[in-house]
Formats: sequence, structure tokens, C-alpha cells
Amino acid sequence: MEQIIGKILLYSTSYFGLFTSILFFILFFEQKKKLQNPPAPLNLEKVTIAVPAYNEEVTIQKTVLSLLHLDYPKNKVEIIVIDDGSTDDTYRIAQQFTARGVKVIRKENTGKGDSLNVALKHAHGAFFGALDADSIVEPDALKKMVGYFQDKEVMAVTPSLKVFKPKGVLQRIQGIEYLIGVYLRKVFAYFNAIHVTPGPFTIYRKSFFEKYGGYDADNMTEDIEIALRIQANHYRIENAINAVVWTVGPDTIASLNNQRKRWYLGFLNNVINYRRLFSKAHHDLGLFILPGAFVSVALAILLLGYVGIKIAGRLYEFILNLRAINFDILPWLKLKIDLFFLSTGPLFFLALIALCTGLAVIYLAKKYSREKNTLKLSYVLYLLVYWIIFAYWWVLAGYYKMTKKQIRWGRLSRG
Repeated sequence: MEQIIGKILLYSTSYFGLFTSILFFILFFEQKKKLQNPPAPLNLEKVTIAVPAYNEEVTIQKTVLSLLHLDYPKNKVEIIVIDDGSTDDTYRIAQQFTARGVKVIRKENTGKGDSLNVALKHAHGAFFGALDADSIVEPDALKKMVGYFQDKEVMAVTPSLKVFKPKGVLQRIQGIEYLIGVYLRKVFAYFNAIHVTPGPFTIYRKSFFEKYGGYDADNMTEDIEIALRIQANHYRIENAINAVVWTVGPDTIASLNNQRKRWYLGFLNNVINYRRLFSKAHHDLGLFILPGAFVSVALAILLLGYVGIKIAGRLYEFILNLRAINFDILPWLKLKIDLFFLSTGPLFFLALIALCTGLAVIYLAKKYSREKNTLKLSYVLYLLVYWIIFAYWWVLAGYYKMTKKQIRWGRLSRG
């Protein structure tokens, strides 16, 4: 019975992953002509970029400088830094840029959503965006994005978000994760199913905020909430795959864990709040992409549980066998592995196809987002580790949701 359950789980996971991968490939190449961004209009509109910052003294200077170096008319870019009650030198460093036209506002620590609402009140641009204070935007990114707004149904345009100079195991794994996200976000744009507008440099039509209200200040993942709100009102979110923004990935297990707890719990909360999106009125988003996301999460968690039980069982048997031979392991060390007897059943070939699919996705994301770093070791690390921690984060988010535990973020708590 155990073997039957295991095979059902393994085959279900493999076939679901294979089906979605092939479907995404077909759509990506079918819509390949749309990879080229619409040209920026001759009469460029003014864009306001907000930089919400809380204790970002290490990175705030590079962030603001990247905005000042945008290839866009200087009189058409308005930069507003909102110091959200920092206790370090963030405010002092930001003030150094006031001579270059940057507006700096200092306020009490009330969170990122409220900081962005403060910036909205001072914004004069037809378009409004934000850039996290640990991120850097490429000079040509904005011009590559604004052309999409010639379609009046488009309320937001997302960039390609990548990890800045990844070092160490954790950041290298995130580098591959973000690169796969580059590919997926473009595919989701073809489905009209983008459901996250990343904090780093998503550009919005400011009239959307004027009509439907500003950011939800009590929301720990305001980028998910605003994306779902746009979708709920039947507007479009586009993606410019070659408009690159770099962000600093967490470099410790604790910081990465805290970030993902917030992201995944925030996703759960927002999807529950916007559960009306699960309907045929929202087409691919409601009938395939969002349900598919939950199916993939469920399969990952079940697979992790199954593998964990199998490993525990094998470990127990191993210990019993060692006891039976009085822990004499020398004969075991002389065993040789015969590759002739490796299993080459259907699951082996499905795993091989999955490996090739992953490599193809990395290649496409690298090619169209102009990634130059070599990623061979990073991809191996990603394959070995990511599915485990992905399932773990979702289990953790579910635990926090069911127990109504609070997550601390800066000085604030959210649940």
C-alpha cells in the first residue's frame, strides 16, 4: 500500500510539473513576437519613483544613484525618499541628494505601505513606482517599460528582478529562483495572470490609486495585494523581460526565513481576501494559474512528507542492520556501485525530462533578461535544496495562518 501511495504521489507530481512546463513553453514560443517591448512614446510622461527606507544606510546611496542615472529626461523623473523612522544614518545619507532634486520625507515607523501612501500624496507623475532601498535599477529599464502603458487597460508593468552579485549557497539558490521567476512572470503576462507586482520598480498608472485607493497600510505584502486588486478590477499587468532590476538577496538562513514567512503568509492572506478571483470571470488566472499554484504547493508538501518518512524508515533499518553486525562497517565500505543496475523506469525518464526542462527555462531567462553570470553550480544547488525549503516555507506559513501567530517586520507585527 505504501509503495502504491508513493508511486501515485511521484507520478502525480511529475506529470503535473511536465504538463505545466510544456504548456508554458508552447505559450512562450507562440507569443515570442511579444517579447519585444512596445516603443516608448515620443512625448514621455512624468514618473514618480518612491524609495521607502527603514535602516538602509548600507544600500540607500546606490539605490538613489541608480535612479538618478536613469536614461529618462531628468525633468520627467521625480524621486521621493521616505525614511520610515530609521534609527541609523539612512535619513542623513538620503538628504545628501536633495541638491540633485530628490525629495526626502521623514516620518514615524508605520510600515512600507503607509510610506508609499505618503509618497503618493506628494507625487506629481502620471505614473508611480517604488524601488526598495536595497535594489538597483538598470539605466534603460524605465524606457523599456513605459511603452506598455499605451494600452489603456494596462495598470502596472513589472520588470525582471534578479539577485545582485550572489555569493554563498543561499544567494546562489535565490539567484536561480529569481531567474526562473523572470521567465514565469513573462509567461503569466501572456496569460494575463500576473498576481505579484514586485516592490522593486513595478510602475503603476497613478490614476488606478486615485480611483481605487492607495496601498493597504496594514498588509505585509502590499505588492501582492495591489496586483490582486488590479486583477479583481479586470485590468492588465504587463512585464518587460529585459528591464532589469537588481536586489540584494538575504545571506543568512534567519533573514531568508523571515522574508519567506512574510511573503508566503502574505500570499495566503491576500488570496483568501480576493478569493472571488477563483472564477471563470478571471479566465486563466482564476481557473488555472492560482489553482495550479496551490496544487503545486500541496504536491511539494506531500512529496516532502513522503520522502521524509522514507528516509526515516531507511535510517531506522540501517541502524538495526548495524546493530545486527555489531557496528562492523568495514565490509560496507568495500561495496561497489554498478551503474548497470540503476533504475531506468518511467520515473527516471520523467526526472531526466524535468532536468532538461529546467535547463531550458534557465537558458531562456538568461537570454532574454541579458544575464551574463555562469550558473552551473548554482543550478545544482537549486535542484538539490530548493524544493525542500519551498515546501518547508509553505508549511511554516500555514502554521502561522492556523495559529494566528504574528510576524515581526521592522518594528511592526503582522498576522
